[in-house]
Amino acid sequence: MGRTDLRRSDVELFASQRASEAGGLQAQLDALIDRQRLAEEADARGLDDRPAVRARLAEARREVLAHALLEEQLQGATEDKALRERYAAQKDALSRREIHVRHILVRLPPGAEAAERRRAWDRVNLLYARILGGEAFDTVARESSQDEVSAPRGGDLGPVLEGQVHAAFFEAAAALKPDEVGKPFETPYGLHIVQAISPVETRVPSFEEARGRLAAEARREAEARWMKDLRERVSVERFPQAMRPLEAAALDAGTAGTQGETSR
Repeated sequence: MGRTDLRRSDVELFASQRASEAGGLQAQLDALIDRQRLAEEADARGLDDRPAVRARLAEARREVLAHALLEEQLQGATEDKALRERYAAQKDALSRREIHVRHILVRLPPGAEAAERRRAWDRVNLLYARILGGEAFDTVARESSQDEVSAPRGGDLGPVLEGQVHAAFFEAAAALKPDEVGKPFETPYGLHIVQAISPVETRVPSFEEARGRLAAEARREAEARWMKDLRERVSVERFPQAMRPLEAAALDAGTAGTQGETSR
């Protein structure tokens, strides 16, 4: 007979960690019972006395306790009132430029050879010439753009916020007047022709849109303050000599890996 009482909280935690797996609650309970059987058998065999196992158990305990403490300590930093105050203080800084654009993409992989680059530029210049010659931008985009998402929409990317796309792309688009088509240019994603549909506007995200970012910043700042306080209160004695065998082993492993790569 097993020696452990499994509680509802045990089942809920186990099931939450395997939410993507098939099967209902009963299947999760059966799986948890099987894991408990294995754990009890391992305990009966004294596996928890092995140094490697003890180290892993200590690591798991350390991580669970550290996570629990941080969750408790940082809870106030992400409360609704605190985040709304942060939003009000940072509202101007949160603003981003926005522009509505169409684009045509000719793919050019990073590090492409000269011949491939020349063919890509010849292609994009030909498409640019067609537009300058009077063909509608959206028609050329539907026929020839290599952006599978926007091409069926005539190249329309919709409103684009600064930071959502490569900086070179946004700056090239932001320099255009409405309906103006810019000369082809390059980003790490390929070659682009861009047409501005509307002028650049400054957009301030709503509180709900900014909430995730604000919460992440608040947690990082609160954790940094909490860790600074802990480091000042909890002294640590280090033993560099104890680390030397580990450092030597890591160095040997790195050297072996380099030699292995060279031999291939």
